Amino acid sequence: MSAEIPPPTATTAVESAVAAESSAPTSTYQKGISPIKPEYLLPKPAAKEESIAHLSEAIEAEGDQGRTEADSNASEVNENNKRDRKDKHVKNNRKKRGGGQNQDRVVTRRIEDEIQLCFKVAKGVECDKGDSCRFNHDIKKYLDAKGKDIGDRCVNFENTGECHYGYKCRYLGAHLDADGKLIKDEAKMAAAENNTMNVFSHDLTLNLRSFKFDFSRSEAYLKKMADEMAEASKEQAKEQTKKTESTDTTTEGTPAAESTTEIPAEKDLSQLENREVKMPKATIVQEEVSHPDTPDVKMRPAEKKKIDFRGKTYLAPLTTVGNLPFRRICKEYGVDITCGEMAMASNLVQGQKAELALLRRHKSEDIFGVQLTGNKIDVVVRACDMINQVAEVDFVDLNMGCPIDLVFNAGAGSGLLGSPGKIRRMVTGMKSVLDVPVTVKFRMAINDKKPIGVNLTPQFHNLGAALGTLHGRSRQQRYTKLADWDYISQCAQTDRGIPGNDDYMPLFGNGDILGPSDYYRHLNEHKVDGCMIARGALMKPWIFEEIKSNRDWDISSGERFDMMKRFCDFGLEHWGSDTQGVNQTRRFLLEWQSFLHRYVPVGLLEVLPQKINDRPPAFVGRNDLETLMASPDVSDWIKLSDMILGPAPEAFRFDPKHKANSTTVEG
Repeated sequence: MSAEIPPPTATTAVESAVAAESSAPTSTYQKGISPIKPEYLLPKPAAKEESIAHLSEAIEAEGDQGRTEADSNASEVNENNKRDRKDKHVKNNRKKRGGGQNQDRVVTRRIEDEIQLCFKVAKGVECDKGDSCRFNHDIKKYLDAKGKDIGDRCVNFENTGECHYGYKCRYLGAHLDADGKLIKDEAKMAAAENNTMNVFSHDLTLNLRSFKFDFSRSEAYLKKMADEMAEASKEQAKEQTKKTESTDTTTEGTPAAESTTEIPAEKDLSQLENREVKMPKATIVQEEVSHPDTPDVKMRPAEKKKIDFRGKTYLAPLTTVGNLPFRRICKEYGVDITCGEMAMASNLVQGQKAELALLRRHKSEDIFGVQLTGNKIDVVVRACDMINQVAEVDFVDLNMGCPIDLVFNAGAGSGLLGSPGKIRRMVTGMKSVLDVPVTVKFRMAINDKKPIGVNLTPQFHNLGAALGTLHGRSRQQRYTKLADWDYISQCAQTDRGIPGNDDYMPLFGNGDILGPSDYYRHLNEHKVDGCMIARGALMKPWIFEEIKSNRDWDISSGERFDMMKRFCDFGLEHWGSDTQGVNQTRRFLLEWQSFLHRYVPVGLLEVLPQKINDRPPAFVGRNDLETLMASPDVSDWIKLSDMILGPAPEAFRFDPKHKANSTTVEG
């Protein structure tokens, strides 16, 4: 569709790019290297070992988290952060499996208080377990061991009038009186609102684990699907039998041999679906029972929630770094659509708390979806059934793009692309149990030489997907080359209905967007209905503000540091202000910094805009803070976290999770 570019509030991104390219000497720009002004460049050292941080490339995950091959020198990098692996069994298994980018990654261990204080006592409440409680009840002993506060402002107490973590809070002084008693602001507590949605009780977990959850709606669809597959299998067997009989009777005078073709049994349905179709054990579906809004009695289209996705900015679902605090930052900068981190459908239906936590939503996320992946139709459909009953979401997205081996080899993520029959039944089942739109995210291909996006796009339209998002890379390619927007354009020209009609399926493109010039160029030249932004948002979340105002924003280091402080405030609200929550917030801040440090300030560039796959050479900023923020050294990232969250514990170790090769120079 034709995009309406907003009037510029400053020099527009397109104009600034053209002007800069025409005025700058062509000799100053080397392909693959960010063109930084000479006065900010640092001299190249005589010899410098490649740092893992130089390879800190955000994996566009949307559930699209990549798993690239480790660099041959990765074992020599950040040796101080490597764990001493003495277990020969682990080493032998690693050799058998082959290397991956996170093979030797330090897993940040959980850091807790030296003395474990009873949580009830920490809140100033008497523990009903008394001496049988396995936690400590001595508040003075605990406080002496805990050490000094790391700040004098508790964001939780400030927002709600009460800190849920009580004496365990690392900002205890903000809500402790002169007598050592916890302070509660009754007026604030009464006025406080719950800003986080989709926080589930333990009862949901128990019901899922004990098979007591009501899956009747999904079971009705699965039973119908199994019946249809069994009937199709019988028809296929009959056709084969006829062909065999016809062949056997061609010889005159020779009686036809008995056909050896067997009608596939119920368990042989795996030939059609690459799996055995099983009826759920949780609830028995009776033939005579009528289930409203099942595949037999579908909801009318008018009853389904509708969203006009066209022209809206969309933050991609990002594994690890796409957490709720980060999404709140992006909402502050004006993103329209947000989506939770990719969740495994199997873990959801098993009631795993960590997976259920991925469904959480902040009230500021006005258009919010959750993304699922899975390799079994029944599990994915049941997960959608559960979400429809207990969660507040605006859409559910099916991930068919995740390239990591663990997911792909199980037949989920991009592994679904090779199973069109499974995709059809999965999407149909999702639509039958959800009252919100179903969207799909997929890659252009599994293998570079066999693109299938052109075929898949109209199929998704025919299945009734409310939105398709196409990543312009194959699973094999990962992030070694730029996204193929010409191919995305071909897919956009396929039959997706008539714009404006209820059955029209918008198509969003995804890949390598780092500024408004990229965004509007793709909308106008490649005829997509919108763009999903992943790595670009991690490197500069204010990209959404740039798109709205159509300008390249030369944001100051102070403004960026304030943004990081707000993230930490959101993190302390989300993960907690006790020792564990503070270090969880620190870890996710550092994961984000592995992307943030790759941003090159607009005022330092000779040629605008910055390109996402250009690697910045060593440079200094316009002040010490800007220089520190651009450092590729993990120790400098920890310094930044110390400036906000206080000194990191001695036991704290960090190794960035996302290390990809997409900053390599293309020849």
